[in-house]
Amino acid sequence: MTTSFLNRIRIVLCHPEGSLNIGAVCRSMENMGISKLTLVGDMSGIDTSQVKMMALHALPIFENARVCDSLNEALSETVMAAGISRRRGKHRKKLSYLPEELASMAAATCSGEMALVFGNEQNGLSDNEMAACTMACHIPGNPKNPSLNLSHAVQLLCYVFFRQAEAGLGDRSPVPLLKIEALADTVESTLKESGYYDKTDRYNTRLFFRDIFARAALSEKEADHLEKVFQKLKHLNLNHKESK
Repeated sequence: MTTSFLNRIRIVLCHPEGSLNIGAVCRSMENMGISKLTLVGDMSGIDTSQVKMMALHALPIFENARVCDSLNEALSETVMAAGISRRRGKHRKKLSYLPEELASMAAATCSGEMALVFGNEQNGLSDNEMAACTMACHIPGNPKNPSLNLSHAVQLLCYVFFRQAEAGLGDRSPVPLLKIEALADTVESTLKESGYYDKTDRYNTRLFFRDIFARAALSEKEADHLEKVFQKLKHLNLNHKESK
């Protein structure tokens, strides 16, 4: 049970800057039985010898890592994507979970990959990168010096998920984010057809629904039902307009 859960966890590093840090992340992952790594961005400058220096026996994690051009590409097949960041703000998630809360939510499901997304060493996750995630997670720390080294943050999250795996899992099978994104598109287009957007959408309503649907871990049946509901509403809106 522990192995099956941990095999569903994917660590995603957005535009990592240091080869040594990547190696340290690999070692932190292996310590906790997590082996799936995705690197987002141009990796041509990464020095494999420096990665190996820090990764030691965990080098295969780096060698088997998936490399993606964009974060959206990296997250497309996942069912949950949590951006790990201490920063809050107008363009960040309204809710931010503790690592233990995040692990508990993940353990309520029994299938699908879950991404833990980390920003680069200097700037963390950008607003756009956080928006690509479906939820936020923060690690509490000393307010005078709250920033953790990248590999330390990864180690802490991996440890919490390792401990959660030992506690048991749920039985929900959520749909991947690709289907959630499509459902959010349907909701947005339905709202547009209804005239809901009488002015510029300042609240990013599509993203609001997308994140709620993702946090709900919708099953295939639930997602299909919601899709039909909003498609019917769209059809009714069009018929109403044509009848005028």
